[in-house]
Amino acid sequence: MKLIFYSLLLTCLTQCNQPATPPSANVFKTTAITQAKSYDAIKNEIAVKRVDYKKVYFSSNTLQQKALLKEICAYWAGCLSNELFDQWNGTTWDFNGVANHPGDGSIACGYFVTTLLRDMGLVINRQKLATCASSEMMKKLAPNQKLLNLSYLDYHAFNERLKNTGTAVYIIGLDFHTGFIVNDGSETWFIHSNYINRRGVTKEPVATSAALRASKTRWMVSLTGDKDFLVNWLKK
Repeated sequence: MKLIFYSLLLTCLTQCNQPATPPSANVFKTTAITQAKSYDAIKNEIAVKRVDYKKVYFSSNTLQQKALLKEICAYWAGCLSNELFDQWNGTTWDFNGVANHPGDGSIACGYFVTTLLRDMGLVINRQKLATCASSEMMKKLAPNQKLLNLSYLDYHAFNERLKNTGTAVYIIGLDFHTGFIVNDGSETWFIHSNYINRRGVTKEPVATSAALRASKTRWMVSLTGDKDFLVNWLKK
């Protein structure tokens, strides 16, 4: 009996000293539930950021202002190629498309450009700029800047030229199309409402863009390289 008793006692003590069944690793994991931002929330964040930039810019010296404009350039590139594009991504193209908001219908290439500019905080006549020739739109947005004509370059040279600009945002006017060229520091993108096969809002590498390759003319204006343009955006 004693032998049985001691055996039972030893078993009990052994079991008591062992941890309970190891909890699943998931017990200690916290699941981050990320709520997608609404388009209006993104626009509000851009508006707040613009005001913050404005306060800093107009209270800074010349060197500080120059550094801040470089930061603003990167901010514009990020907003257009990420936050705003992500919301519009896949919106269908139509020649008569005038959507004001992602999900509100189709959008033409000119309206896509002017709508995103408006939602970045520019005070513009969206309809008037969207329906005029892209060269006229660019002149009105950056009146002190001479349009850059890169039509003479073969496509490889054109792509290399854009790759070497550093972080920047441009508007480009083609034979009968327009959109944004965005160099985000690592890749150069063509962001536009693509008429080819009615694909709609698209972000594609410049190197592989059929719409860019198909055009014989390529006129551009730099938004982020234009101090007057950026300062006017800050003043609003």
